[in-house]
Amino acid sequence: MKKSIILALKDLMILSRDKFSLFWVLCFPALFALFWGVIFSTGSKGPSGMKIAVVNEDQSEFSKLYISRLESYEALDLTSLSRDEAIDQVRTGKQVAAVCIKQGFGDGFEAIFDSNNPRLEVAVDPARHMESGYLQGLLAKAQFEALGKKFQDRDWMRNQVNLWRRDIEEADDLTAKQVETLLSFFDSYDMLLQDVNETDYMAGLEGGMLNFATLDVRRESKGPTSSFQITFPQAIIWGLLACSATFAISIVSERKVGTFQRLLVAPLSRANILAGKAMACFLACIAVICIQTAGAKFIFGMPINKPMFFVPAAACAILCFVGLMMIVSTMSRTEQGAAGLAWALFMIMAMLGGGMLPLIAMPQWLRSISHISPIKWSILAMEGAIWRNFTLTEMFAPCSVLLAIGTVSFLLGVMILRRVEQ
Repeated sequence: MKKSIILALKDLMILSRDKFSLFWVLCFPALFALFWGVIFSTGSKGPSGMKIAVVNEDQSEFSKLYISRLESYEALDLTSLSRDEAIDQVRTGKQVAAVCIKQGFGDGFEAIFDSNNPRLEVAVDPARHMESGYLQGLLAKAQFEALGKKFQDRDWMRNQVNLWRRDIEEADDLTAKQVETLLSFFDSYDMLLQDVNETDYMAGLEGGMLNFATLDVRRESKGPTSSFQITFPQAIIWGLLACSATFAISIVSERKVGTFQRLLVAPLSRANILAGKAMACFLACIAVICIQTAGAKFIFGMPINKPMFFVPAAACAILCFVGLMMIVSTMSRTEQGAAGLAWALFMIMAMLGGGMLPLIAMPQWLRSISHISPIKWSILAMEGAIWRNFTLTEMFAPCSVLLAIGTVSFLLGVMILRRVEQ
């Protein structure tokens, strides 16, 4: 055991002096997690900076107020264009959408709610369906906010009442009794607008006439509370992949230059040598996980819901990749060949198992295929401890799969390496 520990310390010292390998083991996984963590943290806020072309053919006070409300939204980036220019830019993909405010938009309630002759036209890039619904919500919101501003203008409201009175008087489908009732109502409403004082009128618009209590409801969440809880397992995986590839290549290198044969001639058994390699890889993986966990916890404040489950999950993932390291080391006789084969194999595992696209964001058909990748089980085990809140029984399945893959891979790698050396 002592001989294996000495060999492991030797390999760790060599790794610590290789700056290029240290970058892939420590820095790249951290940058990967930071990059995707920032993307996921902003994704829930909806699209931002959507380029929208605005065509104001109405040029009324209300249409200008409407455009000012749209300009106040951070999600939109407005540009005033002519109708032809706006449509052309949407067609060529330079603008997400074009909003055309037709003449009569500012004529009051009739123009806003007239479904037979819409005064607002929207043209959306066919390739931007995701933003289309979000944009329509903002357009409706701005319309009602601008309308709310007009409600504060009592002269404008009285003018609307006069327009409604005229429409009722000219209506052919109303009985005399209905006309009399509606006109009486509008007369009373006009008198209210004329006589009410400013304080009471504004209080009514601001909700002072409708009092209600607000209940504090905390939503129960079964998903990740931080975007870094999604990307943190991926960062760990890339660190483990880098460690496995580095030590697999080191075994190939020692076989090529004769160091492995000289170790066999020394008073060391094959078991001591391979145990030393496995121990060095295991310790390096532990160091990577400890550094990444400390950074995620103290720099980004990432919570781990079940730390007691995270430790065995990480240990099982490490043992799995130590086994993969051993079998990868038998795949080539040169460092270049070993590096190419190792990273090609690991990249395929990462693409299928959630190392690139998080499991939570993968389509269902890809999740089914991901079962063949040990990376999927590694991420699932760590997510179970970090945010999925797995029970002990639920943790058993991914951890068992990882241990089985690691054990079979390590034994198979040792057998192939022994046969190759013989």
